[in-house]
Amino acid sequence: MNKIFKLAMLVIAVLGFSSCYNHFDDPAPMKVWTADDFSDAKFISIKDLKQMFYDAYGSGASSLAKTLEITEDLVISGKVISSDQAGNVYKSIYLYDESSESAIEVKVMVSNWVLYHPGQTIFVRLKGLCLGSYRYMLSVGIMPSAEDIANGYANNNIQTTPEIDAHIFRGALGTLTASDTLVVNKNNYQSLTDADLGRLVRFEDVTYKAGSFDGDKYPQYLEVTYPNNQTTGVYENRYTLPDGSPFDTYAYNDGSDRFYGSSWFTYNEGTSVAGNYIVRVSGYANFALTALPTDNSTGNLTAIYTKYSSRSGGFVKYQLVLNALSGVDF
Repeated sequence: MNKIFKLAMLVIAVLGFSSCYNHFDDPAPMKVWTADDFSDAKFISIKDLKQMFYDAYGSGASSLAKTLEITEDLVISGKVISSDQAGNVYKSIYLYDESSESAIEVKVMVSNWVLYHPGQTIFVRLKGLCLGSYRYMLSVGIMPSAEDIANGYANNNIQTTPEIDAHIFRGALGTLTASDTLVVNKNNYQSLTDADLGRLVRFEDVTYKAGSFDGDKYPQYLEVTYPNNQTTGVYENRYTLPDGSPFDTYAYNDGSDRFYGSSWFTYNEGTSVAGNYIVRVSGYANFALTALPTDNSTGNLTAIYTKYSSRSGGFVKYQLVLNALSGVDF
């Protein structure tokens, strides 16, 4: 009798395993979320979400490193306008809300292009998350740790599977259209404002410059070292390659040496109404060693429009984050 019982249990186990195996081979389609799935929450535009932060802290230097916890059951939705596939966008997705012509960074983890495709609609359930300002850029993330606060960060990345499943929901796939990109040129670039931060912007007929702007020399590398195994990085600007020769690529990548590169692009350089933009490229980008344009040449750039400053809010620069080398047309 005992042998019959054991045999029966074995058959059940095998059938159960087979069932799981077949389900693994033929998984159910992933749910495509829609606005109707959030009928129990309140939708808010990305523009109005950002305004909540500005109402609380303003938009000046005193707002830097401030955190606004979201306690209401609010939802934003937007189209993905970024990609980290090329290795230049890091631990972030940028969402564009066409209804309010506003965009925001959502701090997540790496390899986001696998999960969040350019043109795809994403919903973010905000309760329990927070808005944070880092060097004037607002982002959505989890509440900061004591270490984050000590380092000037106002939030952190949504990184664990339970956190992601609770807050980020993938909607329908789509494509980026012309209306998703804000286009400026030498005649209207002054129309750009901080309300456009986080958007995908195409700068047409912009000029590449090698030289000095606002006390900094370009192009330049940023080297980060950790002497004596300390956890806090020491930053040093470099203007030549390690062998002393001038560098002429978007960033630097040679084995373990990977330096950020910063290059300068401008409209009406040297005038009181000049538009100056710094293209920042990671040493991990797959186009890091691509040659920069010829000095004083003119072309087009398509990139995420961002802002950066010193920790105290001075030395403001407007930085352009390239999704890929395809954003460069020189």
